[in-house]
Formats: sequence, C-alpha cells, structure tokens
Amino acid sequence: MPGQPRKLARAGAIGPAAPSGSGPTAIVFARATTAIRRKAALISGDRFLPTVLKNVAHLLSGNAVALLLGVVSMGILARALGPAGLGLIVLVESYGKMLNQLIKLETWQTFIRYGAIALEQGDRSRFLRLIKFGFALDIGLSAMSAVVCLLTASIAASLLGLSGEGVAMMQFYAIALVFGIGSTPLGILRIFDKFALIAWLDPIAAVLRLALLALAFFLGATAWTYLAIIVFVLVAQRILLSVVAYFVLRSEGYTGFLGEPLKGVAGENPGMLGMIVSSNFTILLRKSTQEVDVLAVGAFLGPAAAGIYQIARKLGYALQKAGGTLQQVSFPHLARLWARRDIEPFKKLVRQIEAMTLAGALACSVMLVFLAEPVVLLIAGRDYLDATVPLIIHSLATLALLCGSALRPALANMGLQTRILMATALSVSVFYATIVVAVPRFGIAGASIAHLVANAIMLPAIVLLYSRALRREAQDQQRSDQPVPPARPAE
Repeated sequence: MPGQPRKLARAGAIGPAAPSGSGPTAIVFARATTAIRRKAALISGDRFLPTVLKNVAHLLSGNAVALLLGVVSMGILARALGPAGLGLIVLVESYGKMLNQLIKLETWQTFIRYGAIALEQGDRSRFLRLIKFGFALDIGLSAMSAVVCLLTASIAASLLGLSGEGVAMMQFYAIALVFGIGSTPLGILRIFDKFALIAWLDPIAAVLRLALLALAFFLGATAWTYLAIIVFVLVAQRILLSVVAYFVLRSEGYTGFLGEPLKGVAGENPGMLGMIVSSNFTILLRKSTQEVDVLAVGAFLGPAAAGIYQIARKLGYALQKAGGTLQQVSFPHLARLWARRDIEPFKKLVRQIEAMTLAGALACSVMLVFLAEPVVLLIAGRDYLDATVPLIIHSLATLALLCGSALRPALANMGLQTRILMATALSVSVFYATIVVAVPRFGIAGASIAHLVANAIMLPAIVLLYSRALRREAQDQQRSDQPVPPARPAE
C-alpha cells in the first residue's frame, strides 16, 4: 500500500530491514515482516471503532428519545384527526418533502469528502470556500423549492383528489421549505465529530412538537392548527441547526467563510460537481420512494388509506433511521481512511459497521413481525388495524435496506457514485413498476411490497460493486508495489 509502510515504520510497528539474500532465514524474516504489517494495519483500524461507537451511542440515544416522542406525537395526530384527517396532513407534508428532495441538493457527503482532504492538507482557504459553496446551494435551492410548491399546489391537490383546503395547506407548507437549510450545517458538525450536538437536536424538536400537539389535542384544535405546529417546529429546528454549526466553526477557528471567493472552488476540488450530481440523483431516487409511496396510496385509495399507511411507514422508518445513524457516523472516518489509502482499516471498519447494523436491524424486525398488531393498537387505535400487515412487510423491507448501510458510504468515498446511481436507478425503477400494480391489487400493503422488492434488488447490487472495487484496488496496489526492472545498458 503506497505510503502505509512508511507510516507504520514511523510508529515502530515494523522492524529493521530484512537481511539480503534468498535463504531460509531471509524467507522466514520476509514472511514475518509481512504478517506484522498486516496485523499492524488491522490494529490501526481499531482506533476508529471506539470513536464510531461513541458517536453512534450519542446519536442512538438522541434518536431513541426523538423516535419515542415521535411515535407518541403520531398517536396524538392519529386519534385527534382520524384516518382521513391524518391522511390529509400526510399528503400535504409528503408533497412538500418530495419537492424538497427533487430540487434541493444534499451536499453533506460531498462536503465531508472534500473537506476531509482540505483538512488533511491544512488548506484553510479551500475548506472555507467549501463551506460557503455549500451554504449558497442550500439557501438558493431551498427558496426555489418553496416557489415551486406555491405554483404547483393546485395541480398536485387535484391529482390527489384534495379540496381547496388541501391547496391552501400545501401553499402554507412552503414556509417550511424556505428554511430547508440543513445539509451543510450537518456536514460541518459531522466532519468535526460533533455527533453529541446532533444527537440532541432531534429530541429538542420532538419535545417541542409533542408539547404543542398535546396542547392542541387538549383544546380540540383543527387540522390547520396541527399543520401550523408541524411547520413551526421544522423551521425552528433548521434555524437552531445552523446556529449550532456556526458556533462549532467558530470554536474550531474556521470563521470568515463569507469573505472567501467562490471562483475556482470546483477546479481545486476535482470531481466535486460530479459527486454532487451523482450522489444527489442517488439520494433523490432512493428518497423519492419514501414520499411517492404515500402519494400513490392517497391517489389510488384516498386520504384515509394514506393515513393508515402512514402508521406502518413511520414505524418502519424508525428502524431505517437507526441504521442511517451508523452510515452518518462512519462516513467521515471512511473518508479519512480512503484519503490516506489505509485499505485494511477501511475494510475492517466497513465489516464492523455492517455486523452491528445487521444484528440490531434483525432483532427489531423480528420483534415487529410478531408484535405488529399490538403495536398498532397501542399507538393509533382500532381505526388503524389495517396497518398491521403493511407494517410486517415494511419491517422486512427495512431489514433488506439496512444490510448495506456501511457499503453505501464506502462506495461513495471510493469514487463510485455513478455505479451506485445505476444500481439505485434499477432498484427504484422496479419500485415504481411494482407500486403501480401492487397498490390497486393489494391495497395499502402493495406500497410495502414495492419497498421489499426494490430493496431485495439493491442489496446484492451494492455488495457486488463493493467486492469488485476492492479487487481492483488490490490489483492496482500490487502493480504499484512491483519493483521497476532495471534499464538495459545502452548498446
């Protein structure tokens, strides 16, 4: 591995040079040295695992609180509004989120990958220009998504069979889209390992949302009041996230990014724009299934069915968010390892994260399979019992999705965004083809079936991509380690 033997030698992990010659002693010494190098590389990867586990503990503790409070909040909405009223709120929110995903670019992965390189090289100005570039994209595209929401609300409401009230609600939700500045602030917190701060932003928002929803329930509020609470909490959460990110930058000594010129930012980060486009197409394709499923159920079966499906979807999403935590935490560490070409620690960290994800996801999915009906009754009541079978299917679909949580950030850091995009496009195409057929035929469960089929295709695809990429990297390093033959003397 280029550069790694020198690094290990400086740390004292590798002994003196092997004796010359090709006798038994030299062969034994060479094999021992190779074994020490491999062991040292594996051990060096362990220094990342405690940090990963600490950050995962922070995020999971915060996410667990937020998810628990979110489930209680969903139960309040379900009981206060009934399936039809909940379905109306869900369709409005899903349409706004879908527009946000279509228009707004997620920049945090690109920021972390190229920001890690700038930090490793000590290039302060380059790092500050990346921050300014990310915020410029966040602000401009958030405003654009809000404008599109205002202009297309009446068409969307008509397609979903909603009344004039639905149009007004969609236009009101555009306020939340204006403040959709979250990708770059999250990237800032993650690249500086401030996962403890991230961990408690969601619980703070969840406490505020639950308190306001409980008050509205006590007062017998209308659907408009509940929507206003949802929008207000989203706006407050985004503002708080940006403020926290600013103070983190200030504490790390990286203020003054507004004064940096944007000219040349693409040139000094080769491949950055391509990564933004390809990774965002991948995210867009993957996340579109999380909103289009609700919209499809509402369009085919009506708002009440969308409200029932939301119960199954949200509980399945709880598992998905837990797995996404490991992906978010691992990305900065994988970025640093790949930037240094520390291949063995890179592979080991991927294996460790995959093992942890699989164990947790399998336990939660099995629990939901056997306890789906009591869970639905406890949270939402008998009006939502039709969510039981979709919940079981959705938990299995989420299990298939989470198997591979570490492979996605690993492939992104290896520069294989285009390959991930192709695999995602195939999976999402199958999802859309399935949902159009399955929802009219199987009802609400059809949307969950579409997720299961799509995720079952995506998993083997990314496993194959990862194994092939590692083989190519090993071959490249083997070629680079071969000695150059001496030049033949001139005739």
